Amino acid sequence: MKKLETILKKENYNFKVIEQIGDGETSQIFLGEFNNTKSIFKLSKKNKFNLIINEYFKNEIIQKIATKNISPKVLFHNLHSELIIYEYFEKDSSDKQFNNFYQLGKKLKELHEITSNKKIKTFKDQFNLYLNVSASKRDSKNFKDAIDLFNELNEGIENYVLSHNDLNSSNVLFKNNKIVFIDFEYLSINSKYSDLSKLIDSLNLKTLEKDKLLKGYGIDEISNSIKTKIKKWSLMNIYTELIWANYINEYNKNYFDKDYINLLEKKIKQHKQ
Repeated sequence: MKKLETILKKENYNFKVIEQIGDGETSQIFLGEFNNTKSIFKLSKKNKFNLIINEYFKNEIIQKIATKNISPKVLFHNLHSELIIYEYFEKDSSDKQFNNFYQLGKKLKELHEITSNKKIKTFKDQFNLYLNVSASKRDSKNFKDAIDLFNELNEGIENYVLSHNDLNSSNVLFKNNKIVFIDFEYLSINSKYSDLSKLIDSLNLKTLEKDKLLKGYGIDEISNSIKTKIKKWSLMNIYTELIWANYINEYNKNYFDKDYINLLEKKIKQHKQ
C-alpha cells in the first residue's frame, strides 16, 4: 500500500486507498477513491513475470479497450510504475445467472477487432517463456504433448487477433445489459479460438448457449472444423495453465499447491477421453 500511495502522492492526485482486496502472483489490487470516484487500483509487481505480462499497458491499447467500453472506465494509468486505476464497476450482486451470451460474443468480437500500429507480443512469445522451467518438468508427457499441440495449432494460416487470454468467469463482469472484461495482464496476439474456448469452458456453456455466443461473435455456421478448433484450444488452454503454474512455482516455490497442479492434470486426462 505504501508503494501505491508514494506513486500517487508524487503526482499530487486526490485519492484515498481504503483496503487491499487482492494479492496475486503478478499484481496487488486495492479498493479506494480517485478524484472522489469509487475506484479499483491495480499495481503490478516488479518481478520476472513482467517479461510476459502487461502488454496492454503499452502503446495505445489500454485506451482503445476502455474507449470501446470493453473494460471499466480507466481513470489513470502510468506505464513506468505499471499502475492502472479503474472506475469501480458495480457488478450484479443478485443470484441471477448471466444469460446474454449473444451480447457476450459481440463484446469479445469488439476486443478482437482492436488493432495497433506497434508490435505486440504474441501467444507464441508467452508460451516459449512459460516453457522456461526445470528439465524434469519439460521432459514430462504433458509438457511434450502441450508442445506438440501448440505446434499443430500454429501451423497454416489464421487471422490472429488481440486476445485477452484469461477470460475465466471472474474476469467477466455484468450488470443489466452491460458487460466488461477485467484483468488484461496476459493480453497478446493469439487465435480467436483461445478466448472463445475459454469462455465456453469457464462459463460451462451448454450447446444452445455456446451457439448464441458464437453467433454473437459472428460465426453463424458452426462447422465440424470450428468445433474441432474450439475443442483443441480448450485443451491448449489447460496445458497453458499447467505450464504457467509450474513456471510460477520455479520462481515462487509452492505458490500453486500440489492439489491445483493435480486438478489441471486431471482436467487434461478427462479432456483426452
